[in-house]
Amino acid sequence: MNIEQIDYLLEVAKERSIRKAADNLHITPSAISQSILQIELNLGVTIFQRSNKGTNPTPEGKIVLKRAFELQCKYKELYDEVQRMENGQQSLPLRIAFSPTFGNVGYLALMSLKEKHKDLKVEIQEGMHEDIVSKITKNDGSLDLSLIVENRNLLDNSSSIHIEPFYRSYVCIALSKHSPLCTRKFLTKEDLVNESIAVLETSTHKELVKKTGLENNPVFVTSNNSALIRNVVKDGHAICALDDFSLINHQDYASGDIIVLPFKSPDYLYREIWAVYPKSVAKNEVMQRYLSIVKKLINQRSPIEAFV
Repeated sequence: MNIEQIDYLLEVAKERSIRKAADNLHITPSAISQSILQIELNLGVTIFQRSNKGTNPTPEGKIVLKRAFELQCKYKELYDEVQRMENGQQSLPLRIAFSPTFGNVGYLALMSLKEKHKDLKVEIQEGMHEDIVSKITKNDGSLDLSLIVENRNLLDNSSSIHIEPFYRSYVCIALSKHSPLCTRKFLTKEDLVNESIAVLETSTHKELVKKTGLENNPVFVTSNNSALIRNVVKDGHAICALDDFSLINHQDYASGDIIVLPFKSPDYLYREIWAVYPKSVAKNEVMQRYLSIVKKLINQRSPIEAFV
């Protein structure tokens, strides 16, 4: 099975029609049909079932198509590598995406990685959770690694992406060192009933606020600027719900200007943290090294682990 035949297979699977696939690829339907028949004879399976409802993969065909997609990705990776060598380029940039929740840890991991790989090109995309999930779903090769809060909808795309749950993050509350609540061991909804909150303009942070039951508290500010949110908290204007790792090694936390306490309702709350990457780059050593650094940083959890 050559790359041309793989392209034919995947185009038919996408269009669910040999005729439409042929139009897209600018060849005749008979050429595609003959190519598929040859593959079916070689493998000893029927890949597509043709009916008045379209051309749909058989159970065996789905396995063949899955492997064909992986081969197509590998071929593209090989082709790109050859092109880079011919153009005198050493490597593609490592493309990483995460939401503001991971901004601090993502930056620290980058600095650690660059110490050993000074010439490594890295593209960091910090964006809204929903935008990152959309890019992951498209799986168009624009991302090598995404750090996200669990999103069950992505399980439908597990044939082309690898989902690695690697951390259980406890829900915490960030508040100013001047708050009368800062000496508590943990906080509850009842402790915070009169507190104003700062909300990060992302779907996952709004879900986190709802999870704590603080969605009816007065909102001091809503912003997509995480630095602004930190300043509002540090200056005592509001509190903020966050993941236990969000401020690891951050200056405001290390200096004691911002206190982070676990939240209970009535038990400690948590959510899963995922690393998501295309299966085609699963063995990318640099990407795995970056992820390993993230895991090491994120598992520090500082004093929170003493309470949960």
